[in-house]
Amino acid sequence: MKRAEIQLPEPLYQQIEGLARQLDLTVPDVLRQADEQMVQRQPKPQPKGGGGWRFPEGRHLGPFGTPVEDWRLLANEAPAD
Repeated sequence: MKRAEIQLPEPLYQQIEGLARQLDLTVPDVLRQADEQMVQRQPKPQPKGGGGWRFPEGRHLGPFGTPVEDWRLLANEAPAD
């Protein structure tokens, strides 16, 4: 278990102390339980490794109008400004 030090405003600490007495717990136990609840309520992070993403479907744009022999020329052509 790791230790953590926090600073709380006095009114908040007094409320936590009162709650700990009511629940018959220590102040660290009350804070630990509150932290656990907060973490459990957070949304689960989505996996970054693909996570259900699919490559979009391609659209058929019709036949390519340039003969295969000219494809290399078109690929190396400088873009028009």
